[in-house]
Amino acid sequence: MGKHSKLFVRPKAMNDAEIQEVIARFAASAAAAERAGFTGVEIHAAHGYLISQFLSPLSNQRKDDWGDSLPNRARLLLDVVRAVRATVSARFCVAVKLNSADFQRRGFSEDDARQVILWLNELQVDLVELSGGSYESPAMQGRTADGRTLAREAYFLEFAKELAAVAHMPVMTTGGISRKAVAEQVLASRVATGKRTGNHSALLTLLIDQMRTRRLTRRYRRWSQARA
Repeated sequence: MGKHSKLFVRPKAMNDAEIQEVIARFAASAAAAERAGFTGVEIHAAHGYLISQFLSPLSNQRKDDWGDSLPNRARLLLDVVRAVRATVSARFCVAVKLNSADFQRRGFSEDDARQVILWLNELQVDLVELSGGSYESPAMQGRTADGRTLAREAYFLEFAKELAAVAHMPVMTTGGISRKAVAEQVLASRVATGKRTGNHSALLTLLIDQMRTRRLTRRYRRWSQARA
């Protein structure tokens, strides 16, 4: 984090009790969201946050059941998904945001992401959103640290094509789609989104969300002007 690193305390390895508490908090938060009227949650396992740190061999230096091998590094994510799903109702949607890669040398790789998706196939996951990078290597903003060049727009489309081929759940990609022409090009490419739903471009979800955001923005502006 460069000069901002001094804003954070020195990290330490969590003990087993602390890890179990984190898992329980994810489950409790999902249950609270359902009681509040939400229809789903997304478990953030990307961008260098806690679960992403466990997944990455760069940040996860543990030699116990929570580190070293990929099955151990993925244990936190999989246990969180299981705990959340066991706490909420069957109709409640559970999504996972996962790095396609963290774009750092010897870090979480595309092969790692493929295997994690295979494990998620065995759980009741309704959607996987593919992103990438961390705040040390912000691929989600179009910049990487491992020498690979990303397209200026639709950053993770190629990764999504490859990873969606093994996913049983819908796959959504994110990053850099800001022009109608690019959105149409991506839709025309017909990224497969898994065996559960057949061919369907999950980018349609992004377009719908952008339309919803514009609608809510217009509503807020009208409300604001009425109060002025």
